[in-house]
Amino acid sequence: MRATRTGSVTRKGRPTADDARRKMAQVLAVATEQFGQMGYRAVTMRGVAEKAQVSTRTLYNRYADKLSLFTACLDFESQAFPLPAALPGETVEAVLERYAVGIVRALSSDSSKRLGMLVYRDSLEFPELLRAAEVHEDRLLIQPLATYLRTIGLESEDSDERAKLFLAMALAQWHRRGTYRRPPPQKDQVIRHASLVVKTFLYGALTPDGQAR
Repeated sequence: MRATRTGSVTRKGRPTADDARRKMAQVLAVATEQFGQMGYRAVTMRGVAEKAQVSTRTLYNRYADKLSLFTACLDFESQAFPLPAALPGETVEAVLERYAVGIVRALSSDSSKRLGMLVYRDSLEFPELLRAAEVHEDRLLIQPLATYLRTIGLESEDSDERAKLFLAMALAQWHRRGTYRRPPPQKDQVIRHASLVVKTFLYGALTPDGQAR
């Protein structure tokens, strides 16, 4: 119960749907931080619940086990992923450039990089992490892009190979820098790379006069 400005007492209401969403977002933010800092083995459901200030029972009611919680963290981070969809009057080239830049920026966040390193590092002991990451990539990166490419006639109905190719090209610079522990590409480098990738993907590596693009 709580007092109002007039001095009367009112009974505290039940949490709203927005309250519940904010609480779960807090839980996932805490879990993402702990996975990234501590590694998969060291994180416990109890530890996440305590840090997020929810009961362990509440956490288990939402996530059956630690892998389910980790998968939810991957989805939570993916809220920053752009969707390959055209704005009014936007060309295909512009859509793909904007998408390529947006994906690199989203994956370059500290929390996203830490989760990626966790999968790479801990998957030898916990191979289920690789499967979770693969399913996540297919659902939130490959399939949305393949759907867009089909709408513009650049992907066949029973395939997603061109979508995979585009993503591999778009992320090549980012992957290379991560592999060799170099700083992530700067904004202008990301934009230039995205432009080159889109032109190569749509029109090939050579101009009509045989020159490299």
